[in-house]
Amino acid sequence: MTSKIKAVNPIYLLILLFFLFKLNHIHHPYFWDELGVYSRAALYMFDHQISMMPNAIPPELSRGHPLLCTVIFAIGYRIFGPHVWAGHFVALLFSCGLLLVLYRLARDLFSHEVGLLACALLAVQPVFIAQSSMVLPEIMLAFFCTASIHAYLKERFLQVALFSILAIMTKETAVVLPVCFGLHILLLMIWQRKIDKDSLTKLGLISAPLFAWGIFLAVQKLQNGWFFFPLHSDYVSFSIADIYPRLFYYLSFIFKGQGRYLWSVVIILTTTIFLIKNSGEIKNYSVWRMTEQQSKILLFIVYIAVSLAVSSLNFHLARYILMIMPLITCLVAAQFFYLTQQMRRKTLWIILPLLAVPFFYYKSKVFNVDADMSHADIAAAQQEIIAELNQHAAPDTAVGAAFPVYPALLDKRAGSSVFDYTRVVGCGDKKARYIIFSSLDDCRKDNRGMTLLQERKNAVSVTQLYQRNN
Repeated sequence: MTSKIKAVNPIYLLILLFFLFKLNHIHHPYFWDELGVYSRAALYMFDHQISMMPNAIPPELSRGHPLLCTVIFAIGYRIFGPHVWAGHFVALLFSCGLLLVLYRLARDLFSHEVGLLACALLAVQPVFIAQSSMVLPEIMLAFFCTASIHAYLKERFLQVALFSILAIMTKETAVVLPVCFGLHILLLMIWQRKIDKDSLTKLGLISAPLFAWGIFLAVQKLQNGWFFFPLHSDYVSFSIADIYPRLFYYLSFIFKGQGRYLWSVVIILTTTIFLIKNSGEIKNYSVWRMTEQQSKILLFIVYIAVSLAVSSLNFHLARYILMIMPLITCLVAAQFFYLTQQMRRKTLWIILPLLAVPFFYYKSKVFNVDADMSHADIAAAQQEIIAELNQHAAPDTAVGAAFPVYPALLDKRAGSSVFDYTRVVGCGDKKARYIIFSSLDDCRKDNRGMTLLQERKNAVSVTQLYQRNN
């Protein structure tokens, strides 16, 4: 029995501990984009018809995105019921799957130890902890992208085509996969100075997601009258003045935010030591004779660069980096072990800061949307305010609110209300008997003629319930 316990791979214990830890969060009310768009889209599909067709849900809910993410969460509701915990549970399963795929990717490319550290590094990141149980596409996208890259490195190109199609049908940002794979193959052909039939076949297979996305866009044009959701199209910019701050935001968040400045220290030290120890080989160019492992690391670098370039063309949010975070943790873990080998220090003690520091950023004191667990406090405050409203109002009472509160009033399945309020109006509407104000909305509060019924404050927000006196 003892020998069997010792034989258990520690990665399964790590994933189990993460799963059990996150079970405490699956009953949290929906918040922000999962509340306003993604959970509503999945619940609409649950109520009507589960379909990948663009007109399966209203455009204001689909936002022109491919619908695999919505379909998967809707199927989750069909299996477990349309509960808040059900949506969060489905997301959590994908998060655990992502950790397992990342381990196998890092293990196959580097070693078992690198795989364990890469997973541990990802599991303690506040942005991953926050996103890992939310009804949003980013974790699902990261899972399919990482699985596609793993299949590519194993040269299983039918799997590459499959996972890449699933990724791009989850979110169109996965267009980076065929671009990345294509660039990598072209670079290797240039490096090796040969073009063969096998490389051309690979280029054909990795193009599969582009055809799938193209078909979806064509059908969307026929059904909705446009290829891309007009509001989102306005966010896209090719201006350097827009691209630079977005790119700087992502780089700053990846390599400095939430305690990841330690990653930058590891990268700088490792690079310095490598350049010093290999100065002779660099001078005679022998270091540039690419090995198989180095060609695979080149793929990581190309993927990260292309992902950052594509992401910088559009509106930026911290959670968007999750599609590249697994690969970065893999590279940082590998560099960390290289560094400890060169310094001849015991790994265990040096590793602790990398794993412990992120917990100091578990909750921020400024509003960071859904990039850390402070969002749960905001959602809980809104839930308490709406619970107080439920004590005073009936389902047909006119209630004033703005985003991010108003979607929580429309459907009790969002986890904040016991009613589906049928008369939710703007917070400035005089017909509203009760008004909920949030420091995160754009309402202008006029206390005249209103009585404060309840207020909830936390480090990043204030939520208030008022009643009109007339």
